[in-house]
Amino acid sequence: MALEAEGGGGERLELERRAKAEAHSACSLYLDACPRYTLVHHLNDIGSRVDKHWFIVRDSSVKTERLLTLVGANSSCPLLLDSQTRNTLLDLFLNLQHPYIYPVLDLDFRQSPDNQQTYIVLVIPFNGKGSLKDLIYKSVWQDDWSEKYGQRSEGLPPTQVQRLGRQILEALLFLNERGFPTCSHLHSGNIIIQNGVARLSGLENVLFGFTSRIHPVISRSSRSDPTVDDIICFGHVLFEMCAGYELTVATPTAANLLDIDNYPQVVEVLEMIFHHPKHRHPSIGEVLMHDFFRTIDLREMRATSLPVTIMYFLYFIRVE
Repeated sequence: MALEAEGGGGERLELERRAKAEAHSACSLYLDACPRYTLVHHLNDIGSRVDKHWFIVRDSSVKTERLLTLVGANSSCPLLLDSQTRNTLLDLFLNLQHPYIYPVLDLDFRQSPDNQQTYIVLVIPFNGKGSLKDLIYKSVWQDDWSEKYGQRSEGLPPTQVQRLGRQILEALLFLNERGFPTCSHLHSGNIIIQNGVARLSGLENVLFGFTSRIHPVISRSSRSDPTVDDIICFGHVLFEMCAGYELTVATPTAANLLDIDNYPQVVEVLEMIFHHPKHRHPSIGEVLMHDFFRTIDLREMRATSLPVTIMYFLYFIRVE
């Protein structure tokens, strides 16, 4: 059995090595055709998606480093990945400017060297502080995902949970009010912490037909109504910020809530989300109006001019 396990492990490592080499080649081909960026470093597997690859590149137009991600499109992708779709999506992301949403700077589609795979290339700002998950677990953002989050943490201070939670809710409300599809990719690894501010990333995933690592758990709670996925995901993020570990069940148990009994107002919010007296999930706006969140003053929102709608751009995205 030990020999079999060792052999299986060796085969898996070889497959991972080949996948990383192919992704590196695809990235190099993209950079050859786009001289604006030059490769600085091929990062470790810093995220949970096994077919996603991360690179630090230098943007010559502004002389600063960016984070480039490369992931293979899957059979569930509903879009026709061509230049028209690329231009429409870039316009869409430009109109998603918000203090609590992490911007997408560039986007492209590239074939693998053997033309067997279409890669989605995304360029976002480089942030050396990492994600909310890195903040929770006090981990080093560029380490392998499999090694970073194994130990339970102490959780974040209540005031920090309160402020970050309000910022996440404001971003979700912005997306919801402007017709963006239910994200369902909200988790602590997709929330970038920049200068102490929470900014949502990974919004492109829902457009390309990807499902998140936590989707099987979340879907057990939302059942046939995917429009409540975001508020359920928010409940999971809120719990993780306090408990220092992820929920592995759709709805927090009594034992889970006992682990955060020193956050009484957070327990109230989670009861509201998962055990609403009217046997439904509350809206984002309803949760935002809870006393725990609504008294927070958000200086980033004071002088913000926001786009009216993004449905115009979604209308023109080409579907296969």
